[in-house]
Parts: sequence; C-alpha cells; structure tokens
Amino acid sequence: MKDMKTVLLKTLCVISILFCLYLLNSITELKNTNKSLSTFSNTVQMKENFLNSNFHLNSEMTGMIAPDIFIEGEKNEGTFLLSKSLKEKPLLIYRFTGANCKDCYIDLLTELQKEIKEVNCDNIKVLCSRINKRDVMILKMNHNITLPIFLISSTSFDWSVEEKNKPYYFVLHPNMKISHIYVPDKKYPELNRQYLIGIMRILSD
Repeated sequence: MKDMKTVLLKTLCVISILFCLYLLNSITELKNTNKSLSTFSNTVQMKENFLNSNFHLNSEMTGMIAPDIFIEGEKNEGTFLLSKSLKEKPLLIYRFTGANCKDCYIDLLTELQKEIKEVNCDNIKVLCSRINKRDVMILKMNHNITLPIFLISSTSFDWSVEEKNKPYYFVLHPNMKISHIYVPDKKYPELNRQYLIGIMRILSD
C-alpha cells in the first residue's frame, strides 16, 4: 500500500511538472503571438500614415501653378525657363537637394532610370539644388545615371512638400499646373514602383 502511494505521488509530481511546463509554453506562445500582432499592427499603421501623408499633399497641392523657374543644364546648355521644357505632354519632375539623404536620392534616381525604359527622357526632368555641376557629374558617373540633371535655386519652390526635406516627384502639365505629388519611402519599394509605373503610362499616352 505504501509503495502504491509513493507511485501515485511520483505520478502526480510528474503530471504537475508537465502541466506547469505546458502552461509556461502556452504563455510564451501567447506573448510571441501578441508581439507579432503588435509588430504587424505598427507596420500597418506606419504604411497607413505614409499613404495618408501623400494623400493630403495631393489634396493640398494638386492644381497649383508651378513657378516658371530658371533651370541650368549640367553641361553647356545654359539657363532657360522651365516652361521651355513643356510641349504637349506632361513632364514628370523628380526633385531633390544636396541636403536630402544622399543614399535616398541616389536610390530613387537609379529606380527612376530602371523604370523609364522606352519613355522619352524629354518627358522627365530631374531638378536639384545645393549641389554643384562637378558633384552632379561625379554622381552620374559613379552610379551610371544617364538621365539629365538640371540645377535650380534652393528657393525655387515655395510649397509644403519642400518642408519634408525629402526627394519627391510631381507631374507638371502644359498649363504649368501640378498633380501626382509623391514623396517616396525606401521602406515601401512596391508602392514607389507602382507610382512610377502609373506615371510612365501617363507619359506614354
């Protein structure tokens, strides 16, 4: 009888230990699940904030008249008004400054060049400021950039998107109105690419 009690006690101890281990494992799994859900929720919220930011910029800026600024070619094209670049089709403008994150504006330049494919480069203008001609030539040579880059004054555009201190895109129409403002983010390469694909269709029509 005594041996039976001992066996029962040992069995109960083993069961208790196994149950405790099960509970601990369940609690760990629950914490990991909550952590994953929290991370997913934060990721979704960040993406939503990114999209909302671009939506608000478009609501605020679409239809504005761009100033007819002077732009200067990287070689010996001289200085001329932006309106001289406009023909019957819209222009895609990629705007950055030397004060922006260097890796960011170079990555976007490279991405833009990959996406233009058969689109006429005359329908795309890269406008930059706070960088000199020599640095532009070095940038193009080091990163195999063939797109023409034009220099402008850092005060050329007095609108809210400039305050973000990030590279951005916009479409300039023949009447000098702007639309399709987009501030890309390297965290969302698929959205950046979707934007460019959509704009390439507009330029190709």
